[in-house]
Amino acid sequence: KEREYWKMKYVGSKDKNIKYKPRPGAYAIIIGENEKKVGIVTDGDGFFYLGGGIEKGETELEALKRELIEESGYSIKNIKEFKTVGEYLYAENKGYLEVIANVYIAEFDKKVAEPIEKDHTVLWVEPEEYASKMFREWQRYIMESFIEERGKVIWELDR
Repeated sequence: KEREYWKMKYVGSKDKNIKYKPRPGAYAIIIGENEKKVGIVTDGDGFFYLGGGIEKGETELEALKRELIEESGYSIKNIKEFKTVGEYLYAENKGYLEVIANVYIAEFDKKVAEPIEKDHTVLWVEPEEYASKMFREWQRYIMESFIEERGKVIWELDR
């Protein structure tokens, strides 16, 4: 099914004098075994969702699965669309970006490789404790939305 991007929520503000480069990405909130904690990632400086940019020729799900293996070494299962959110921002080394974050809910399946991104560590956290600590505004918005909707979201996972 095609996402309705015209309904997409944007957080933050856009400077109309700046040209932003579109940066679509696919990200996941990983549901832990006890459902109280979720998996996020840290690089030692900030807290993020597992996932990243969609490369040319990739679908959202292909990008998501590739990024999860690169960052965690795990394949994922029970993947469900959650929300799409946009943010205009400045990123070191990348410039001005229009981030279009396609966020999914998923679970780790099997360890299939050693993570390529050695500076990334998966943390199991309580969403309420980390909502305000996420690095980007769009990530904070997503975690707050997840907290509000978690009962429904987790119930919908195919287990």
